[in-house]
Amino acid sequence: MKSSLLLLVIFITSFSFSQDSTKIRKVGTPIITSKVYLGKSIVVENFKIEFIEVIQDSRCPKGVNCVWAGEVLIFVDLYKDGKKVERKKITLSPKIELQKRIGNLFFSEKLSLTVLNVLPHPNAKAKIQSNDYYLLLDKKH
Repeated sequence: MKSSLLLLVIFITSFSFSQDSTKIRKVGTPIITSKVYLGKSIVVENFKIEFIEVIQDSRCPKGVNCVWAGEVLIFVDLYKDGKKVERKKITLSPKIELQKRIGNLFFSEKLSLTVLNVLPHPNAKAKIQSNDYYLLLDKKH
């Protein structure tokens, strides 16, 4: 009797979890991303984005338990119509929500350029070589 009751509870629990996961999935607008490696640039419309430097990468490495999640700070140069507009210092941290990051590189009524992430993420077993860093850039019209 106890084993059949236990099986019934497990079945109902697993069924309810599977139902919840389908409710979570949402179909949205696909994000258009581009990779820009450190020291390289990409042209988006009349803008050139150049990934200049990783100033600091204090993100918690994979495989390590940290008290603080850390952050990564980078310099990105932004050019418009071939002329340097500015050097942006961008901080990416788990504390900064994606909604607050949108347009962190450039924002206008017609175009939004956002640095979504800097990869690879630190790993406790291997040091990241500077030429392995790249940023993921999102462009929205």
